[in-house]
Amino acid sequence: MDKEGNEVENIFRLSDDWGGLTEHGTIVPFGVGRIGRRVIPSLMKEFDIPFLIDNGGNAKEVYGLDVLDLKQAAACLREKHLKVVVTTVFYSYEKIKQDMEALGFIENKDFCIFERFAEEWNLRWRNKCVLSKVDTVITSRCTLKCKNCNMFISHIPAPHDIDINRLKTNFDLFFDCVDYVYEYTLLGGEPFIHKDIAGIISYLGRRYGDKIGRINLISNGTVIPNDEVFDLLKKYDVTVHVSDYTCSIDYKRNLEKLQERLVSEGIGHYVIPNNTWKDVIYPREGYKAENPKRHMLLCGHSTHSVADGKLYWCDPAFAAECFMGFESKEDDFLDLEANKRNYSKYEATLNIIKYLLGDVNERGYMSICERCAGVGSDNDLTVPAGEQMERKG
Repeated sequence: MDKEGNEVENIFRLSDDWGGLTEHGTIVPFGVGRIGRRVIPSLMKEFDIPFLIDNGGNAKEVYGLDVLDLKQAAACLREKHLKVVVTTVFYSYEKIKQDMEALGFIENKDFCIFERFAEEWNLRWRNKCVLSKVDTVITSRCTLKCKNCNMFISHIPAPHDIDINRLKTNFDLFFDCVDYVYEYTLLGGEPFIHKDIAGIISYLGRRYGDKIGRINLISNGTVIPNDEVFDLLKKYDVTVHVSDYTCSIDYKRNLEKLQERLVSEGIGHYVIPNNTWKDVIYPREGYKAENPKRHMLLCGHSTHSVADGKLYWCDPAFAAECFMGFESKEDDFLDLEANKRNYSKYEATLNIIKYLLGDVNERGYMSICERCAGVGSDNDLTVPAGEQMERKG
């Protein structure tokens, strides 16, 4: 039962002893990749973290903490009954889950994925609406025309910037409903070509920086912004994620110039080599999911999209509706304003958490999942990352 006396055991999965973290506050993050390195600093402010776990074998120390592999950590985890929070994307979590269970650890008792921890734990034991990661698309304009973009940018007849006032209203409504989000990401298209990018970064950082663990911006590395933007990236500690598509298109020198400037300004960033993408197929060809509910959960997006006060399960769901004219059903998204207006704070938060943990509607899946092949383990189709469409004229 929840605090309102409703049955919610299908959503709440963590064993009751996770509530002891409010007194003892010790967790062990598993994963020091991109997600781990972005969220661990925020977790260190809230919890005692004795060490980190990672099976990559490269890093021995991160943020001043020892990094152990699972076999090295297992005895200590058992002896001290430590809770493990897996800070990875869903498809990596599936393998970690198998490894943990093979050693006798139990999911949601001894370990869980970060998104469940952030959302369920904070609601149940802190009565707060805390989300793991949310994206907002700020433009459909881009400097590249990638044939297989999973935001469908290359198929948009009239790419455009989202008006800054519309974005500000969206930020205001979101943070009126949400107490904290570990990561808030701005993306496109190419965010650096939005004509009001400086104002967007400034507004989000100034008004809501204390409610965000880390602000991210995803760029393809083709654009070097002006000095004002660099100053704001540094001021609000924005992490720039640079997707490297030079396997398909030659802009290596420009990418290097951007990286050099980010380094010289002391701005946190990652350059992420992209050689292949999952082929989501939509909207180029026909695709029909045999079991769309299972398909959506296997896709397992660890990030969600918020636009115009609507919460979407994933970025492609928003992009298909907004950019491609896909006819979403009314229950495909969660209307944050109506949710806030019609429910108590606890009930409204519960509705948000249920949605983001996969209980999106009575069907159990987004309409777009019937036509999008997704990025999960049930899709083994790959295409070259960044491969360009032929430009007309």
